[in-house]
Amino acid sequence: MAKPNILLIVIDSLRFDKCHGPKKSSFTPTIDSLIKNGIYFEQTISSAASTILAVGSLLTGLYPFRNGLGGTGYQKLNPKITNLAKILNANGYTTYATAPEIANDFGLTCDFQNPDSSYDNYFSLFSGLGDEILTKFKNEHFQSPWFFYIHLFDLHSPVILPSSFNDAKFGISQYERMVSAIDDWLSKLLKFIDQKNTIIILTSDHGEYIPVLNTANGLINLESSSTEKNLWKIGNKIPKNLLPIKKKIALTIRSSRKKLKSSKINSENLSVYEKRVLFDSRMFTGHRMYDDLLRIPLILSGPEIPQNKIITNMVRQVDILPTILSLLSISPPPDIDGQNLLPMMNKKYDEELISYIESPPSVENESMKYIGIRTSKYKFIQNIKGKKFYELYDLEKDPLEEKNIFDENANQVKIAEKLLDEIRNKKPLQKNIEFEKNEKQKIDDVLKKLGYT
Repeated sequence: MAKPNILLIVIDSLRFDKCHGPKKSSFTPTIDSLIKNGIYFEQTISSAASTILAVGSLLTGLYPFRNGLGGTGYQKLNPKITNLAKILNANGYTTYATAPEIANDFGLTCDFQNPDSSYDNYFSLFSGLGDEILTKFKNEHFQSPWFFYIHLFDLHSPVILPSSFNDAKFGISQYERMVSAIDDWLSKLLKFIDQKNTIIILTSDHGEYIPVLNTANGLINLESSSTEKNLWKIGNKIPKNLLPIKKKIALTIRSSRKKLKSSKINSENLSVYEKRVLFDSRMFTGHRMYDDLLRIPLILSGPEIPQNKIITNMVRQVDILPTILSLLSISPPPDIDGQNLLPMMNKKYDEELISYIESPPSVENESMKYIGIRTSKYKFIQNIKGKKFYELYDLEKDPLEEKNIFDENANQVKIAEKLLDEIRNKKPLQKNIEFEKNEKQKIDDVLKKLGYT
């Protein structure tokens, strides 16, 4: 029997509840069809709210501190680390990628076989990238069996929405209207896919704060303004040698965002969660380990995959690699952190998985580093260095993570600390790879342009 092709679609910043369920207002017939014809894992946990760390976990089956991407500052993936592309290359697959340039900068797409595996970070699906990808699938005869990884950056803030989808029928927010637009493009892509012989995986790297709330006093929408979007576009076009101007524009954008938000809403009557969603940013505020940022969608569809099944058990981003390999009857690498999800897909599964989570690195190596664990019931967070800081949330009673119950739950804290220590006692598989001085300058510049601190 011929080996199936594999299409991995990563929609950057797509939240679990904006892909499926009652909180979704976008129009997504393509995604809905994939779920109907496959499996949806509704409680999938990302390793970190950072593209680099999250994609690193997805492609290696390892947590960031074990594949060398974790730490207080950004680092490069060690080329000695085994990843999904390497494994499939060695097992007769031709591997292709279309991903933002930043993925290649960090060594995440270096093992894919097509020379055009990366695109400019600001090249939009709706300004030409989408047509380029469709042309590849229409005209190129990929060598079967193939693995194609497509990473779409269009939900990354600020969302630049195509005018044809700027209508309330496609969602209540710019974010959800963009989800509708991406879904429409996916419908065009899937016309070129033999779905009877292709395993399709649709997921995300991490979630996002969406500053849009329905309240008793009406809709509050603090999404990016046209001014902020225009400043962002201008900043991307400035030559590299004008770094001081770029920094000034970045500060202007953040200042403008803060003023716009503070002038639009009185926060006195808002809940802890509502304030977080409206005023915080995934890219530079706090430890960034709340579920809005870590809970992602995971859809599997294709041959040998059960249909129209929703799995409520918590699973992890690191489980995707061993699951793909198991579907292909390929043994996963030893000592990875992920677990094959096939048993869970085919029958009732009672084993509780534990997910390790960590805060994103800092561009300037100045932010506090946080680590933690998430179970189906609790989330525990602590810092690594300095005076200890702890957070504990009861996710069953407090799904919005508004009340830190650390002080009154000493026994649960001990259990969580033990589980966290057991994970952290695993050794990294390779030494971290620091960027050369000139490389670091480039990386810092790219990350700052994208809005990270």
